[in-house]
Amino acid sequence: MAHNIFTLVGPTGVGKTDIAIKLAQEYNVDIISADSRQIYKYMDIGTAKPRVAVSGQRIADSGVRFHLVDIITPDILYSAADFAQDCKKVINELIQQKKSFILVGGSGLYLKALFKPFFSAPPRDLTLRKRLEKDDLDKLYARLQLIDLNSAQRIKPQDRQRIIRALEIYEQTCKPMSEKIKEQSDSSEFIPFYIGLTLPRKILNEKINQRFDKMIEDGLVNEVKYLMKLGYTKEHNALNGIGYAEIIRYLDGELSLMQAIDSAKTRSRQYAKRQMTWFKKLENVNWVDASVIDKVKEKVSCYYQQFLKLD
Repeated sequence: MAHNIFTLVGPTGVGKTDIAIKLAQEYNVDIISADSRQIYKYMDIGTAKPRVAVSGQRIADSGVRFHLVDIITPDILYSAADFAQDCKKVINELIQQKKSFILVGGSGLYLKALFKPFFSAPPRDLTLRKRLEKDDLDKLYARLQLIDLNSAQRIKPQDRQRIIRALEIYEQTCKPMSEKIKEQSDSSEFIPFYIGLTLPRKILNEKINQRFDKMIEDGLVNEVKYLMKLGYTKEHNALNGIGYAEIIRYLDGELSLMQAIDSAKTRSRQYAKRQMTWFKKLENVNWVDASVIDKVKEKVSCYYQQFLKLD
């Protein structure tokens, strides 16, 4: 039996988390995060997480419980397939507990992996990944070309995360990832009920700029210093994220602080544009204009009431 999932999407900076928390308070539901950066521990300010961490979850100041936040350290590679497996587990646990929830996020690949899975990928093997991560990137790519040329032609030679994932799948299944994809099934046990938040481009860009200024004010530079003190570097995929990469370049003397801030804002705006392009290709999205703050929660709440009638 397929389960309908209330799914709130939209570009970075549009206000998804704030609306989700208000909705969660009104209907006493949990929030499952579909954010490719909030999964990492110690990365709080630059990922705009709810504040308080509790046993691998986060409890917002409002008391709303978040899932799939703070689940791994920044040195661990984490794929969309990993998210789909972890998210299915959380969803099934909440269903068993008869606990209602909503899915919130802007990571299109994560949502695609959950709702339109490519294939039944094996679970991540941290020991295997750590071994693969020690190898030179050129060596890893050359090996992928030998065992799975189709995947090597599709994956960029610089994309360490996807190269390692393809090699990991081969070692675990003894089959190339491209062959596994041919066996794919479009079926999923979950059906999204999409609500999309949107803003006029100019307003969204202003919000993105203001949000990053607030991150700097809240101590993003010190957060990055702390991450580096823990041993995490720009070689780790997590720290290539927007904001973190630029602040590392500032701390390394490659950019002034103002240049780092301007670069991060530009990347954020570009990312938001790509997200909207992705979401507009989805079918059956109920779009809500987030320009009028007082009306957004009311409109999303109306859609949630429609969603409840589906069950």
